Amino acid sequence: MLRRLISKLGWFKMEINKKNEIDVTENNPIIEKNKVPQPEMKSGLQEKKKLKAEGTKAENVKEVVRGKHKVLPCYDNRELSWLKFNERVLDEASDEDVPLCERLTFVSIFSTNLDEFYRVRVGSIYDQMIISDKKRENKTYMTSSEQLELIFKRTKELLKKKEHIYNDLMKEIKNYGVQIVNFDKLSKEEKDGMENYFKNNVMPLLSPQVIGKKHPFPFLNNQEIYAVALLESKNNDKICIVPCRSSVFNRLVQIVPGSGRYMLIEELILHYMPMIFENYTVKSKSLIRITRNADIDIDEIFADEDISYRESMEEMIRMRTKLCPIRMEYSRVLDEKVIRSLCKELNLKKEQTFHQETPLDFDFVFKIQDMLRNRKELFFKRRIPQVSTAIDKTQPMIDQIEKKDILLSYPFESMTSFINLLKEAAVDPNVASIKMTLYRVAKNSQVVEALIDAAENGKEVVVMVELRARFDEQNNIEWSRRMEDAGCRIIYGIDHKFLSNFKLIFILNLAYKLSLLTI
Repeated sequence: MLRRLISKLGWFKMEINKKNEIDVTENNPIIEKNKVPQPEMKSGLQEKKKLKAEGTKAENVKEVVRGKHKVLPCYDNRELSWLKFNERVLDEASDEDVPLCERLTFVSIFSTNLDEFYRVRVGSIYDQMIISDKKRENKTYMTSSEQLELIFKRTKELLKKKEHIYNDLMKEIKNYGVQIVNFDKLSKEEKDGMENYFKNNVMPLLSPQVIGKKHPFPFLNNQEIYAVALLESKNNDKICIVPCRSSVFNRLVQIVPGSGRYMLIEELILHYMPMIFENYTVKSKSLIRITRNADIDIDEIFADEDISYRESMEEMIRMRTKLCPIRMEYSRVLDEKVIRSLCKELNLKKEQTFHQETPLDFDFVFKIQDMLRNRKELFFKRRIPQVSTAIDKTQPMIDQIEKKDILLSYPFESMTSFINLLKEAAVDPNVASIKMTLYRVAKNSQVVEALIDAAENGKEVVVMVELRARFDEQNNIEWSRRMEDAGCRIIYGIDHKFLSNFKLIFILNLAYKLSLLTI
């Protein structure tokens, strides 16, 4: 006897109109009455005629020749289409119907999306270009270099749009008592206070470096912010670099206690570059941020039979932090000499550099939101998942599932019922085994804690952990190690060529002579 607790995210999908199957919509008066007319699919030629009939400029409908193929310029491939998707994310930040602090969140999401896009998709195209730039993708028939050219161009347009939206949002945020200011907006007393703060709390912790023969160009970590400057000396100009991110620094530095006015730590460091390099004259200065490629050939990594799957993943994570830079962002008008020098050291082209007048990292917006959390009108109304009406909170979950199947829909219904099921199974003497798959695991996962408790209580616990949850690999590795130490049997995916992105749990309960299957 098999009972199911089915956890469903999204909607069921059903295919119809297959051979030998009945179309339930045919001759159905209710469906026919409410049917919404669908637009007819148009061929490229029909679309072109329609554009001309509507008076569209000829150059926008003229076919473009790429290699041996002709395509309409209105069609985008996957990468360019993704940039349009991310633009729609940015549009949410300019939507006045969205609460103000939530609009800031969308700016941050846009930026982190773009970071991952460059690390993964652009990184992959860049690798293809290095291997062979003659190969064309099968949608728009562009070579890798042609795709990159359009991606870089479109990115710069989106960054300009983000700049305007961010500046408008910060003007509105100012009305609620929180303000991010630059040094030139401070009074003399405030400047003196910032100088004392920098000398006593920041400068002793900095690690500045002047690039030269005895001091080679340092390794720049992925997505970390650095202050760079062009220094004038007696013999020749030199470039210096100062890391601006540290676990001991607060990103937001309050100018006067209780004032609600803040400065970003990297802006403070950049302002005092002349103090750091007091024996030089600072000719120009800026903040930079590097995005590194994250596209790795996993076949090569997993080819070594002498190391375990988990060790291979750990090696992949180490390799990924050191892959080649794919993009450089800078926040000031930077001297061309510095840009050329940085591009040479980082093996970048000028097209891969992006100028911004906004902060290079938006993780500080969540600190601003915390300051304004008491202003409910600035946030979406909180939605709290509810316990399903099919579940009796006073009864054990195992007993309820023995009587009937239960369907839960996430995130609308609470995960508490599922967590309770796991906790019951971990201590129930009649439960013989628990088998489960895991993909992305929370940092404080109650699911994993329940599995560890079950193993420590002597139950057979088998867990298939998919370590290749992109950018969550290290977290999954740590949890898999903890579960293994507790006595769980760990399986790492099915095959490195396949990604196991599904959620299943199988609980064997001997008392009811049944198994509990959740999906």
